[in-house]
Amino acid sequence: MGYFPFFIDIEGKKGLVVGGGTVAARKVEKLLPFSPEITVIAPVILTELKENKAISCMEKEFTDEAVENCTFVIAASDDGALNAHVSALCREKGILVNAVDDMENCGFLFPALIREGKLTVGISTEGASPYGAAKLRDLIRKQIPSQIEEILDFLAQVRKEAKEQIPDPAERACFLKAAAELCMERNMPVSIETGHSKK
Repeated sequence: MGYFPFFIDIEGKKGLVVGGGTVAARKVEKLLPFSPEITVIAPVILTELKENKAISCMEKEFTDEAVENCTFVIAASDDGALNAHVSALCREKGILVNAVDDMENCGFLFPALIREGKLTVGISTEGASPYGAAKLRDLIRKQIPSQIEEILDFLAQVRKEAKEQIPDPAERACFLKAAAELCMERNMPVSIETGHSKK
């Protein structure tokens, strides 16, 4: 296996979840913070999914046309044959697909996730140990500064200003590194020029 951890923008992109049970619900829960347009299709769909205003639900059998114009598809039904069919169909059409608990039919994997504002950390063991990935996620989360969302918002603005004011790439990179290190050390947005908090 050679799973490279690409980060892609799925905000506003069309995603399909085939299956309406607890596994499908867990996948939807992971996806929603990234703001895709999710449709769930299955003959029977959990009430919690049907009542979620952020997604669309279609209580009916899957048909091949459902994957049209999708950026990604999650095959999360309790029917292995259906999941394999969905995977094969998506691969044929060049659509990213994840078949739950079926590595051979996965075009991408769901990592153990940390999501804090602009920070996203994904951890994968290529399916070897989901528990191991979750344990590492918890260990990493403890090392993340508590004000990371505020820090990254501040550093994004600093980066924009640095691009305008520091023309030399090497000098700019050095400045941005120092700014990030100071903010992480102080656990707050800090001006590198004055050393004073921007709060």
